[in-house]
Amino acid sequence: MTNPEHTPAKYHFKAYMLLFLIPSVQIGVGIFGFQRYIYKESGHDAWISVILAGIVTHIVMWMMITTMKKNNDDDLYDIHCTLFGKWIGNALSVVIMLYFITNMTAIVRTYIEAVQSWIFPDFPTWLLGLILVVLMVYGSLGGIRVVLQLSFISFIMIAATTILFYYPLQYADWRRLLPVYDTTVQHLVAGAMKMGFTIAGFEVIFFLYTLVKDKDKALRYAQGSILFSNLLYLIIMVISIVYFSENQMPKTIWGSINLLKIIKYPFLERIEFIAIPFWMFVVLPGFMMLAWILVRGTTRIFKWNQKLTIYGIAAVVLIASTCFQNRRQIDQLNDYIGQYSVVISYYYPCLLFIMTYVRQWWKDHKGSKES
Repeated sequence: MTNPEHTPAKYHFKAYMLLFLIPSVQIGVGIFGFQRYIYKESGHDAWISVILAGIVTHIVMWMMITTMKKNNDDDLYDIHCTLFGKWIGNALSVVIMLYFITNMTAIVRTYIEAVQSWIFPDFPTWLLGLILVVLMVYGSLGGIRVVLQLSFISFIMIAATTILFYYPLQYADWRRLLPVYDTTVQHLVAGAMKMGFTIAGFEVIFFLYTLVKDKDKALRYAQGSILFSNLLYLIIMVISIVYFSENQMPKTIWGSINLLKIIKYPFLERIEFIAIPFWMFVVLPGFMMLAWILVRGTTRIFKWNQKLTIYGIAAVVLIASTCFQNRRQIDQLNDYIGQYSVVISYYYPCLLFIMTYVRQWWKDHKGSKES
């Protein structure tokens, strides 16, 4: 682990690595069954909601990077103190950290449920949770460089898995996309809001940007990473709409896994038995990155020992994940995270963006008065 206040140059990285880091947080367990939540709101126009959410995400990413540039390239913890003062700023940072640790719990429990639903129904929740948090501790102790390497592997696996979704197109009924725009704007917006838990995670740029060497290229590659994630979700959503019937879609809990289930090879009868375990390597980098961000915050604010903190985070996530026993409870957790994801990932950066410009205007106005 590195000292967040004086990060050595060897832990800095080129801007193009954002192409791998940001999708590793955006693309995880949410991809397993995001379709039905959006479809319930937007119907067969759900793909428009995905595009709408993607456009807004690009705008918010621009706001985030602009905010950090206006605040001397500081990360979110420092921006809080600059805009709100030490005490309120640190309190807001604690709220962000609580959000991240809740998000980590949701990631662990949702992945465990996928394994239990499709592969090992009797697999103990605590044991798989322990495996995940142990791997998280190991990777997080290695710092951002380990997360970066795993994110690259994750990106390759995501791209390779996406190719498999071509198979369900053999059974596609493209008429299910028609008529286009058969719903109201309110329903389209509601569908886009439901993408909160799925597409959120790009707010990690608030903590990664300070480590980018060539910051003049950061916005370009950050937008490229979001474009990749948006296109992936859009492709899967369109395939799901043309594959599942109007009655099937709202009832399909694991839409993406069901799409893979129909793929069969002579040497492999059920490909999801391979895809789901391998997806752990897609989930882990984002999981580790959130832990890394949490440790930076606790070290910055409370001066806690980094190793002890990461062990504590692992224990909290493990215990919390075992408290959710059934599908209804896990759904409630994901709904809760989805609502707060929209606030943290979209509304809050807009507020920081506005306050940064207000603060700049006030400084300029005050300076002109004194002169």
